Amino acid sequence: MSLGPDETICAGELREAMRARLDALTPPAGKNVDSDDVRPNFDALGRAVHRILTVDAETVSAADQDATFWRFLTELRDEVEQLRTFDAGLKTAFAAWDPALPASGATLKAAIAGLAVPTTTPAAPASLKGELR
Repeated sequence: MSLGPDETICAGELREAMRARLDALTPPAGKNVDSDDVRPNFDALGRAVHRILTVDAETVSAADQDATFWRFLTELRDEVEQLRTFDAGLKTAFAAWDPALPASGATLKAAIAGLAVPTTTPAAPASLKGELR
């Protein structure tokens, strides 16, 4: 479940948690959370919780919390480095090419053919794991 775009979900979760608590009393009193006098209180609490989680909290992720995500980043960085090496090889091959010399074309083709083609881009993780501080 996500937090949603506003406090509605937070207020609803608070309301339902209090309903369960009050329904455990004898006699059950969970229906009181639906009172027009009480609803604004849960809305205010929901707004505060939503704000704490979306504005005030810091979201962090580290390798020990989300190894899949950090492995993906490492693989992505490796691919970027491979692309840089490939780019440098292309630049070197074209810099050495002289279109006025027919044999230079074969040298260019051989240089390009000898370049290591970067591996496949790693698949991104479907979700991230972290914690709120």
